Amino acid sequence: MSSFSIRDKQAEALVRMLNFNNDSSMTTQQWQDVWKVLIYDKYCSDVISLLLKKGDLRNQGITLHIPLHSERQAITDVPAIYFVSPTKDNIRRICEDCRNHLYDNMYLNFSSTIERPLLEELASSTVQTESTHLINKVFDQYLNFVALEKDMFTFNNPQKSYIAFNDPTLSDSQAEANLDVVVDSLFSVLITLGVVPIIRAAKHTAAEMVATRLDQKLHQHISASPSSFTHSSDPSSMQSFHRPLLILFDRNVDLTVMMHHPWTYQALVHDLLHMSLNKVSVSVSEEGEQPKKHNYDLDQNLDSFWASNASSAFSNVTGQVSELIKQYREATAKVSSLTDGSSENQTEDERAKLIANKTQNLTDIVSNIPELQEKKRLMDLHTNLATALVRQISDRGIDTFFYFEEAILTMTLQDKKEMMNLITSPSAKGSPEDKMRLFLIYFMANKTVPQADMDAMEDALSKAGADLAPIKLLKKTKAFNESILTKLSAPSSSSNKSATGGFMSMITGTIAQGYGYEPFERLSNMFATSVRSLLPKSKELYVTRLVDSLMEMKNTLNVEENYIYLDPKSQSRGGNIPRKNTPFKEAIVFTLGGGNYVEYQNLIDYSKKTPGKKIIYGSTEIPTPQQFLQQLSELGKKA
Repeated sequence: MSSFSIRDKQAEALVRMLNFNNDSSMTTQQWQDVWKVLIYDKYCSDVISLLLKKGDLRNQGITLHIPLHSERQAITDVPAIYFVSPTKDNIRRICEDCRNHLYDNMYLNFSSTIERPLLEELASSTVQTESTHLINKVFDQYLNFVALEKDMFTFNNPQKSYIAFNDPTLSDSQAEANLDVVVDSLFSVLITLGVVPIIRAAKHTAAEMVATRLDQKLHQHISASPSSFTHSSDPSSMQSFHRPLLILFDRNVDLTVMMHHPWTYQALVHDLLHMSLNKVSVSVSEEGEQPKKHNYDLDQNLDSFWASNASSAFSNVTGQVSELIKQYREATAKVSSLTDGSSENQTEDERAKLIANKTQNLTDIVSNIPELQEKKRLMDLHTNLATALVRQISDRGIDTFFYFEEAILTMTLQDKKEMMNLITSPSAKGSPEDKMRLFLIYFMANKTVPQADMDAMEDALSKAGADLAPIKLLKKTKAFNESILTKLSAPSSSSNKSATGGFMSMITGTIAQGYGYEPFERLSNMFATSVRSLLPKSKELYVTRLVDSLMEMKNTLNVEENYIYLDPKSQSRGGNIPRKNTPFKEAIVFTLGGGNYVEYQNLIDYSKKTPGKKIIYGSTEIPTPQQFLQQLSELGKKA
C-alpha cells in the first residue's frame, strides 16, 4: 500500500471504521466474528462505493447496508455502524432511530467534525427518550472527500463550485460557508494522508483565503493534538523530512483546459459519455434488438485494461482493444479444437494418445476459465465504450475541434479562415456547445479579436442555438483583456497539417455495417493510420509548469512574488517564516472551482518524468466541459 496514495489511505481508514476504529486489513478473506449493519447517507455512500465493493464489506462483517433515510426495521443483537455527514437532517434521523430502539449498539461516525450545537441536539434528544445507552461511541472520521484514483480526489462540494467562488451576488455568509467547506475537506485529506504540508497559493485569490484558513486550522490542531496526523499505519509521517507541498490554485488560472476537447481515453469517456464517480452508461446495439443501456464501473484496481490505458491517446487504445479481441479469439479457438473428431484411419494407439492429449488440454482450459471470462468481460466493456466514443467523434467531428484547439493553444494556427468556418458554417459538424468551446478558447488565447470576426462568430452561434451568456461573462472579465497563454506558451516547431484529412470520411458508416467485433476492428485500423497527426503536441499545461516551478523552487514564472508561503508547523505566524531550500518530492495540487482529467493526466505524466516524484491532484468538483459551460452561462446571465 502506497504511503502517498489518497485512495489507499481512505480505504484503510474506512476499514478501520468498520472494525470499530481498530486496525484491520482490507484483504481479510474470512468473515469477521461480529456481524454488523452499515447505515449511510448519500454523500458517504459515494465515498464507500468507490473503494469497498460488496465482497469487501462482507469480509469486514457487514451483512446489511442500508441508506439512513429509508424505512428500516429493528435489528437486535447486531451493532450498527453509522457513516454520515454531520447535518441537521441526519442528526434528527439518528435521534429517531434511538427513540425507536432500532439497534442495541450504535457507533456514530461522521464524515467531518460535528458542530457542537448538533452534538448537543443529539445528546438532548437521547436523554429525553432515555436512549443514551444505545450510542456506544461517536467519532469524527475526517473522510469528507471522494477518492477517484490513487492520486486523484474531489469533494463534489460545494455544488457548481466555479459559481460558488466567482458569483458577486453571493451573500457574505454563503461565501464564508463555501470557504469553510473547502478548508474542512482539505483538512480531512491531510489527516487521512497523515501529512502536514508546506502551503503555497496565488495571492489575491480565493485560493489564498483557503490557504490562510487551512494554515491556521492545521497550526491550532497540531498544537492541541500532535498525534492527529499519526493515526494512520505510517507513524513516521510527522517526523518525515520530506514534507509534501500543497499548491492551491484558483480555477481562473487557466480556463481553457476546462473547455478543451480531449484525446485521451479517460478524458474522452468523461467528456463524451459523462462519466461520474467512475461510473458510465452506454447504449449497446445488438443484432435484431433495441439498444440497451449498459452500466459500467471503471475501477483501475479491478480493470487491468483501464489501469493501463486510461491516460493513453484514444488512437492507441483502439489498437489495444483489438489485441484483447485477438487474444480472446485465440483462446476460444483452442477450446473449439477440443471438439474435433478423430479420423477413421487412425490406429487405436493414435486415438488413445489423441484422447489423452485432449483430456490434458481440457483440464488446462477449465483451469483458465476465470481468466477467459475476465478477458471476455473487459473485451465487451471496452469495445462498447470505444464504439460509443467513435459514434460521438464521428457525429460531432470532435477530432477537428481538437485539432484547431491544439493549434490555438500552441500558437501554430495558420488557417484562421478554416477555423472560423467550423464555427460559422451551418453545415459544419459539431453541436452548438462544441462550437462555443472552440470560440471561447480562441477568444481567451488572443489579446484581441477583430470586431468583424467577433460579430460573425457570435451571430452564427446565436443562430445555431448556442447560449451566448458565457461570452458576455468573459467580455466583462479582466482576465480576457490580455492573453495568459500568449505570454506563457512557446511556439511549437512541428509543422501544421490539414485538419480535413480522410479520418472522418473513412470512419463514416462503418459502425452500421454489422454487429459483434468486426466493425470495431475496422475502426481500429482507421484510427491507427489516420489520427496520429491529431495526437497532442508535446507540451505541459500552464498549471503543470507552475507546479514544476514551485516544486523545483525555480521561480521561472515569478511564483515567489505571486504565491504566498505558509508552514503550519512554524511557530512564526508572521511573514518571516523559515523556508525550505530543497526541491519537493511530493505535492498535492488542488484547484478551487473545478478540475478535469486533462489537467490531472498532464500532471501525472510530468511526475513520471522524475523518479521518486509524486503528485496527487484534487478539486472541489470534476465537471464535464458541458457542465462547466453551464456554470459560465449562469454567471454570464448575472453579469
